[in-house]
Amino acid sequence: MISMRYARNLAQGHGLVWNIGQPPVEGFTNLGWTLYMAFLHLFPFAASKISLAVMLTSLVILLANIYVVHQIAQKLFPDSNHAPMLAAFITAFYFPLVFWSLRGMEVGLLTLLIDLAILLAISDHKNFFISVLLALAIIVRIDAAIAAVLIAAYLFAKDKRSAALPVIAIFGTIFIIFYFQKTYFGELLPITYYQKVTGFSIFDRLRRGLLVLIEFAARDFLALLLFSLAGIFFYRSQRSREALLLLGIFLAQCAYSIYVGGDYAEPETNAANRFITQGMPALIILFSWMTSRILTDLKTARPQTAFATSKANPAIPLALMILLLISGEPWFGYSIDNAPLLKADIRRVKLALHIAKNTAPEAVIAVHAAGQIPYYSERTTIDLLGLNDPIVAKSAGHGEFYPGHNKWIYEYSISQLRPDVIADNFAPLAAFMRNNAEYELLNSDIYIRLDSQLINVTDMSSKDYR
Repeated sequence: MISMRYARNLAQGHGLVWNIGQPPVEGFTNLGWTLYMAFLHLFPFAASKISLAVMLTSLVILLANIYVVHQIAQKLFPDSNHAPMLAAFITAFYFPLVFWSLRGMEVGLLTLLIDLAILLAISDHKNFFISVLLALAIIVRIDAAIAAVLIAAYLFAKDKRSAALPVIAIFGTIFIIFYFQKTYFGELLPITYYQKVTGFSIFDRLRRGLLVLIEFAARDFLALLLFSLAGIFFYRSQRSREALLLLGIFLAQCAYSIYVGGDYAEPETNAANRFITQGMPALIILFSWMTSRILTDLKTARPQTAFATSKANPAIPLALMILLLISGEPWFGYSIDNAPLLKADIRRVKLALHIAKNTAPEAVIAVHAAGQIPYYSERTTIDLLGLNDPIVAKSAGHGEFYPGHNKWIYEYSISQLRPDVIADNFAPLAAFMRNNAEYELLNSDIYIRLDSQLINVTDMSSKDYR
């Protein structure tokens, strides 16, 4: 929703700004996806329906990616009836990919662009189209350059001359993005980079990144990875550039996740984070490829077995077993308690509408959760955790490293900037506000500035909005 606020402001002619009338800051890392959402905001969708439009887009993207994954597996093992079906089925129902895409993130689009580039690369298509796909992926999110460089390296290994145009596209796009960010926002890198990566040692980030990888993502990939490595080890013919490309993309995404310290919502989703998720289709394809080779060998070695004579495709039951292993738990949780984070999303949307109803348009609010509340309240917003405030983003971190949740300067954001409303609570806030005579905590758990004339205090105090 942070990106959607920027998108709406751009579509309304205010530029890529967090607050209308204020200097631009880059509180997002998904430029291409933000531009697409700005395009959607040009249509007369109600605020309550714009997220649905984004979700429907992501659904189409997910369906397209299933087809692309099927085609990659078909290309790698053209004589197999198992690999394409196995890869497509697992990818279709891999929970984190479905969840993060339908949540409105750029994960699905990035995965599709990289997978489509892989398909064209192994199919010996013209490098112009590969270059366009890689450039688009980097525009969507600049860290897609990791997978893009690996695809370019694969092309270089096949034919040195064929890699020239993709390499130019990759580094040219990166240069253009950096130039745009520096000239438009005044910073070479997004504010979110400073907020999430600086202020802590690299060992703090690596430690947490490795811990969340082991605790939340290992279940998703460990069995598939070990099986794939075993296939590469025991089948010399499988030690191809294509296998290394797929393996490299997955491992690179894991390494990147570790480097940045993981993501913000692994405990809530109980699954791999966004960064690892983008590499999972490559691993799923590799696993399906190796599995199909083993199934083919079993059929050849024992041609009279029930498996060999059965008309049923063993890929389906095998895919179901794999999905039960890697995504069974989060899907079960979804069936019991709906999607992760949904309850918090609904609560914040209701709070935003409550604030919009009971404050004047010129009121200034302060939030810790800078997504739904700023978007739906449509108020000038102070981001207390600094994802959209360079002063907070570049400050020292507090406590144990947790991406996006370790930086605040209440003396600056509250005492100096003096918001009319502090919309949500965060553990350190209570201690700071305890002796603050300027603000009052209402029954609705909202802080208001006592001298503000922009608040309907009586109605704001009500808990009925919940």
